[in-house]
This record gives sequence, C-alpha cells and structure tokens, in this order.
Amino acid sequence: MKCLVITLYTISIFLISCQEDFLDVKSDRSIGTMRSLDDYQALMDNSTAKMNSNAAHVLGLIGSDEYYLTTAVWEALTNIPRKEAYLWNLNYYKGSDGDDWNDAYSRILHTNLVLDNIDSFDASEKAGEKWKNVKGSALFFRALNFYQLAQVFCKPFSADTDDPLGLPLRLEADITLRSKRNSVKETYARVIQDLKESADLLPVTPLAKMRPSKPAAYALLARVSLLMRDYQSALTYADLALSYSDELIDYNTLNTAKPFEADYGQSNPEVLFFCYAPAVNLLGRARMHIDPELYDLYEEADLRKVVFYDKGSINNIFFKGSYHGSTPFFVGLSTSELYLIRSETYVRLNQMDQGLADLNVLRSKRFETGSYIPLLIDEPSSLLYEIITERRRELAFRGLRWEDLRRLNQEPAFARTVSKEVNGTTYELLPNSGKYVWRIPDDVIELSGIEQN
Repeated sequence: MKCLVITLYTISIFLISCQEDFLDVKSDRSIGTMRSLDDYQALMDNSTAKMNSNAAHVLGLIGSDEYYLTTAVWEALTNIPRKEAYLWNLNYYKGSDGDDWNDAYSRILHTNLVLDNIDSFDASEKAGEKWKNVKGSALFFRALNFYQLAQVFCKPFSADTDDPLGLPLRLEADITLRSKRNSVKETYARVIQDLKESADLLPVTPLAKMRPSKPAAYALLARVSLLMRDYQSALTYADLALSYSDELIDYNTLNTAKPFEADYGQSNPEVLFFCYAPAVNLLGRARMHIDPELYDLYEEADLRKVVFYDKGSINNIFFKGSYHGSTPFFVGLSTSELYLIRSETYVRLNQMDQGLADLNVLRSKRFETGSYIPLLIDEPSSLLYEIITERRRELAFRGLRWEDLRRLNQEPAFARTVSKEVNGTTYELLPNSGKYVWRIPDDVIELSGIEQN
C-alpha cells in the first residue's frame, strides 16, 4: 500500500498559503508515517486527546434549561465566548477560536485519513477482523461528529422541507479541496449511511468501550432516527442494540457518594460507547444551580435524586452523576437511553403496552427497593408526556436536552420557552427560535466563504 505522510508543517503550509479551506486543523505530531493497520487503529484510538472528547456538545450543554447561574457567578466568568453563549448571544465567539466546530472537523480529518487509505490494503488483510474494525471505527466516528455538529450548527431535521444550510460534508482528507454546505437532509443521509456501513463492520464486543462496536452503531442509529422522526427505524435499531446488551444498573447497589468509577465506562454495564464533553467552567460544581423544575421531577424514593445530585459550597445543588465517574459529562451511548427511545417509539407507533413496559423496566431500577409502583397509563398522550419527562430525569446532562428541545419544539404539546435571568434582565429562548442554530466561527466564514447561519 502507499505510504501516507502527514506532518504538522505541511498542513500548516497548506492552510496558510492556499487559503482555500475553512478547517483550522491543528494536526498533532503523532500523525507521522502510517503503513500498517496498527498505525490506523492507533489514530482511531487517540481517545482522551482527540476522538472521544466531544466538544461539539459544549454549546448544547451551555444553552440548555437544565441549570442556571446567579448574576454574581455569571459576572465573574472569564471565558467570554461561553459567558455570552449562556445567554444565547449569536456573536458569542468574540474573535476567539470556535473549538466546537474546529475540534469536530479535526476529528473528521482523522477519520478521512483512514478512509482515504484503508482500501489500499491487500485482500488478505481486508478479509480480517482488524481491517473491519479500523474502517468501521472511522465511519462511526465520522458519523458521530457530523451528527453532533448538526445539533448545534444546523436547523432541526424536517421530512417536509430541506434547509440548504446543512454541514460541509468533508469526505476526503485533502484539505486543499474547497468546501460548500450540503443540505440538512444530505447531512443526515450521510450520518445514516456511515453508521449502517459501520454496523456491518464493527465487532459486537470492542476491546474497550472507548472503541465503537456494533451495538453502539445501532444505538446511534436509533438516536438519529428518533431526531428524524423515523420512529419505525428508531424502534428497529434500538431493538437491535438491546438484543446485544440490555442490562440496567439497580441504583440500590450504588455508593451514592461515588456512584460511578472513572474507568472510561468499563465497569458500567449500561455504557455501550464511552465519550465525554470537556470540562466547562461555568458548569462546575461551585457555579451551577440545577434548575428547580428539573430537580422537582424526581420523587422522594427516586434514587437519582441522590445519585445524580448533591449540595455545593454556594448553597447550590449541582450534578455529580456523570457516567464518566469524574467531572466531565458523559455524552456517550447507553442502554438506559435505548429503553427510552424504544418506549417513545412504541407509543408513537400505537404500541402502548410495549411502551409502558419499557418505561416501567427502567424506572424500577431507579427507585428504593420495595418502593416502586409500576405506572398504569392507558391514554397515549399522557404516556408520551411521561416518557418525555422521564428523558429529562434519566438523561440529564448527557448533552441530549438541547436536541430534545429542538426536536420537541416542533410539537405544540411539548414546545417550551427557556428563560435565564442576569442582572434583573430576563433572556428568553423561544420555541423554534433562530438561536437554536449557533453561528459558525467568523474565521471559518472568512477563510472558506461558506454561508453563515
């Protein structure tokens, strides 16, 4: 096969001299001469520094309604872009680098380096499991990053209309190629295509949970299909993922002081794929206050009230229940999310009994022993409301609330105005507001010429 040589110097020269691309790629020096499958696997395994630290979820976490800041805390923030993002200020970059965009496209570059060269191996290597895992991983990570970018930089998917301002779908590693924005439908079609192909290649059980797997690919297909309102596909993929792993943790077995180990999800049976958002200072334990409405959704016997939350040093209640096991927020894929996806899609497809059963299975693992009384709901809209509410309880600070707001605002029964108050001024995020689509970094627009949101 041909020898691939990528260096920090050559990438920098291309970016400075040709001025034809928008990616502020800061390639790391570990991308040297890659000849073997082990080299390409190592690129996909660059987990804590690159592939599994998913910065594209930061804007969604900051913009959601799961927490609030006091005026004193907000005024003391020194990270100006994130301070402005808290109030949904469209000009929040203030001349700084756009990490959410640039980091995701840097990861996409890594996947394209693999995909550009993986088919040049000889037939004997391509028939092996190692080759399949490397290619499947690259496809999964590319889909994951396109999906995440779409949640913050594109309008929500609509089957009835196709907004032209989707993502620039970079499918090659050649950074001299000019970029253009594909449509939203084209963006989601690429995500689905990459994930389907990855599911055919990936193993059922990965070496570590920071590596993609067949169940993880099906789980992400279920999540994306739900966003697209393709409920039958979401149900099918959730079923497939759960057919490989359907275990739920009985929260009665947890140490509430330190419920989850910081071992990259290895000891957590619910984790199908482990990734996390970088630590964000304004979401720190000494700054955030959990939204009272969210906290009040938990019943007294609901163990999530003590597993997920604790009291902080400023008389606040903060979130401590990340499946990461430490400060960063877990934003990966889990069986608990799949039960909720399957429950919701069952109800939307008029299969009430199955939807109620899944909801009760999950909830029964979250309450004090002997205290849980199964829900009995026979009215579809009431059951759907309960499932959506359960998503708020179970998936808090997973990076999913932002996309749930975007998705559910399209349904009048679930449309919601989010508000935050600073210095006596109330700031509102109205349903379907243009502020649900964040601006692309100014330097990207200037360099590439692509259209701004």
